[in-house]
Amino acid sequence: MRSRLATSVVVTAALVVASATACSGGGGGSSARLTVSGRAQVTTGGGSAQAVDGSRALHAGDRVKVDSGTAVIRLSADRALELRTGSEVALASGGAQGAGTADTALQPSLVAGDLLVTVPGGSGAADLRATVADSSVSVAGGSARLTRGAAATVASYNARVTVASAGRSLNVPALRQVAVPAAGLLPGKPSPLIFKAGDAWDQRFLGDAIDLGNQLVARSRGFTAQLGPGEGHTTGFYRQILPALANEASFDVASLGPDRSPGEALVGLAIAVSGNRGSFDDRVASVFSFHDDGAAWGLVALDQGVSRAPLLAGVDEAIGRGPLSAAEGRPQATASAPARNGRAPATTSTPSSGGGSVTSPGPSLAAPSPSPSTAGGPLNTGTPLDNTVNSLVNVLSGLLGGLGRR
Repeated sequence: MRSRLATSVVVTAALVVASATACSGGGGGSSARLTVSGRAQVTTGGGSAQAVDGSRALHAGDRVKVDSGTAVIRLSADRALELRTGSEVALASGGAQGAGTADTALQPSLVAGDLLVTVPGGSGAADLRATVADSSVSVAGGSARLTRGAAATVASYNARVTVASAGRSLNVPALRQVAVPAAGLLPGKPSPLIFKAGDAWDQRFLGDAIDLGNQLVARSRGFTAQLGPGEGHTTGFYRQILPALANEASFDVASLGPDRSPGEALVGLAIAVSGNRGSFDDRVASVFSFHDDGAAWGLVALDQGVSRAPLLAGVDEAIGRGPLSAAEGRPQATASAPARNGRAPATTSTPSSGGGSVTSPGPSLAAPSPSPSTAGGPLNTGTPLDNTVNSLVNVLSGLLGGLGRR
């Protein structure tokens, strides 16, 4: 009897120790691990605040504020929360989240600043539910940025995101965002993700797309500038500079809109012919509607799954098939082609085998023969010295005429 009682006491004590270990950060779903690179404050559920510049366990009821630097909160199922200077997050006890989480999980609430949520993908992976202001956010299979300012903003870099507020919900695909100024005021559809070139998180996920967009804008503006009035607005024009359009019988330049510049049309069509998500018509509609909504060209290309190098090469080849850039100025006369009256002869531009253009001089213009001189008449030499020579001839003619009259 005593032996059984002693065994029961030992087992019970072991269970208590195991439970305490789990709650202190030993892997249980109701705890998390904070790692700070800089300085942060942790306010526990009891109300006491502690400065943290390293690592410690977090539990439901704790609140983390980053004073400087960055911090990472690692939750169960390899989910992570990243904070930066000015970010403040409170942790509450939530229900099970996703098929891969059977225990109770912590649910973050963004109090101030920014929060980057990263959730691994894969079959059966757990999602993460967070709150920002009066909105509930579910993130799965990627990373999303939450911001609490004048409005609650949720932007998806590459995750599947759903935002719910006051009984309404909206899906936010990758490279889109939604702003909720007040409870229930969800927009009709997400808008393109707004990024900042100097933002560390934007650079991490969109750095290449940002740079690609800048290069495409430069090419677009340059191509538009090199065309004359009325050029670049026909179906045949784009079929000539983008040979891939020859395989798209349904292509009609009228579908691009009458006010679209030739450079914008070229870049958008180059992205559409390079993509493979849906039919060509669907790609054209998606490319231009996303860009017209405000998406930078780099985001449009990323949204279509188009690689950087082939896209830039295709745009450059198309520009090479177009007319000579007006930004280069009028072609100058070559040494073998003499000028007439101080003006350079015309030149012509013909396509080269490599897709560019080769500038060649126009018909050779021989210098005109000087007109025979008559008494008192000017002498035309066809050179810039004409005015000086003619003045001397006039003076000499006048003197000789005076002598003849004597």
